[in-house]
Amino acid sequence: MKNESMNPVKPLVDSIIALRTSLKQYYIQKIKEQQLDITYEMLQVLAALWKKEQMNQQDIATAIQKNKASVTPLIDNLCKRDLVRRVSDPNDRRNNLIELTVKGDEYRTLLDPVQQDLYRVILQEISEKKVLEITETLEKLTAIIDKQ
Repeated sequence: MKNESMNPVKPLVDSIIALRTSLKQYYIQKIKEQQLDITYEMLQVLAALWKKEQMNQQDIATAIQKNKASVTPLIDNLCKRDLVRRVSDPNDRRNNLIELTVKGDEYRTLLDPVQQDLYRVILQEISEKKVLEITETLEKLTAIIDKQ
């Protein structure tokens, strides 16, 4: 077996982790610049709800890769800021659904240009074809790891 330092997968994993950190720092900076009263983790919850306007807490936890217990205070804080609200699930009274408020949806309008700007900058440096290839490779890696 090759020495770990010579294994090409290690720098790939390190690069993925560094990319995730860079993206987080980018969004933290943009949140600060716009003086939004939320954390990066709260933004993750909002982003999940922007894709699917109503979700239960477990689905949100899965979407943002956190455990259900750590999502509870995030949702509580978003409720206090009137960005989301809890509503009863009509199919299961024991379950609450989390949905965006009008104010929570307005944050999407504030942050969408930030995201589009990031996409534009990336596409200035990397071709769309290459971005699609990288995406496909990352999806394959995710599937490989998920099978383990």
